[in-house]
Amino acid sequence: MKSTLLPVLALALAAALPAFAGSPVTSEKSVVVPPAPPQQDEWYFTVAVYGWLSAVDGTTGVGPTSVSADTSISDLIDEFEFSYMSYFELGKGRWSLGVDAIYGKLSDDAAFAFGEVTGSADVEQEQAWITARLQYTVCKTDRHKLDLFAGVRWTYVDVDIDINTNLGPGVNLGLTRDWFDPIVGFRSVCDLSDKCFLQLMGDIGGFGVESDLTWQALAGFGYRFTPKLNGLLGYRALGVDYEKDGFKLDTTSYGPVIGLSYTF
Repeated sequence: MKSTLLPVLALALAAALPAFAGSPVTSEKSVVVPPAPPQQDEWYFTVAVYGWLSAVDGTTGVGPTSVSADTSISDLIDEFEFSYMSYFELGKGRWSLGVDAIYGKLSDDAAFAFGEVTGSADVEQEQAWITARLQYTVCKTDRHKLDLFAGVRWTYVDVDIDINTNLGPGVNLGLTRDWFDPIVGFRSVCDLSDKCFLQLMGDIGGFGVESDLTWQALAGFGYRFTPKLNGLLGYRALGVDYEKDGFKLDTTSYGPVIGLSYTF
C-alpha cells in the first residue's frame, strides 16, 4: 500500500510545481503591455502671399457728397497705386489662429456738368482690412477638412475728395475712419488627388455693431508643388456696408486671386 501511494504523491507534486513556479507561457500571458501613446500633433506655421486683382462697385460718401467708387478690372491698372496682401496661420491639432491682411490705394477722377456749372472731382482712397480668426476643425478625413471660425475684422478707410468747379475755389472733403466688426465663417478643403484640391471659404459679420454688414467669399483650385509649398488660383469677393457720423461706405470688391503658401 505504501509503495503504491508514494509514486502517486510524487506525480501530483510534480504536476503542482509549475503552478507555483509559473511556466513561461502563463507568465507571458499575464504581462499587460500598455498601448503606445497617441502621436501628438505638432505646431505648424503657414505664411502666404497673394495678389488680388479686384474690381470695385459701390459708393463712398462724406457728408452730403457721395461719389461712385466703381472701378473695373481694366481701369485698375491705371488707377491702382500700391497694394499689400498676406496671410499667416499658426496652429496645433484642431485649433489654429489665422490673420489676413490687405492694403490698397486707389485714385480716380471724373468730370461733371449741371447746367452752366462744370467741374471735376478727384478721389483718392486708401483702404485696409485685417481679419483675425480663431479656427477649429470640426471634421477631418483623408480627403476633406472643415473648419469653423469666429473672429474680428478691422477696416480702415481714408478718403480724400477734391471738387473743382467754374464757380470759384475748389472744395476739399476728407475723412478717415476705422472700426472693428465681429465675424463668423467656415473654411473647407477637399482633395481631388494627392496634388490637387478645392478650397472654399466664407464669412459674414457686422450685425450692426459697427458695419451693417461685412462679408467675404473665396473659391479656389489649389496645387501642392511639395508637401509644404502650395499654390492657389481662384476668385474672391469682399463687401462692406457702413454708415456712421457723416461717412458712408457701401462697396463690393471682387476679382481673381492667385497666391503661394509655405508651411514650416
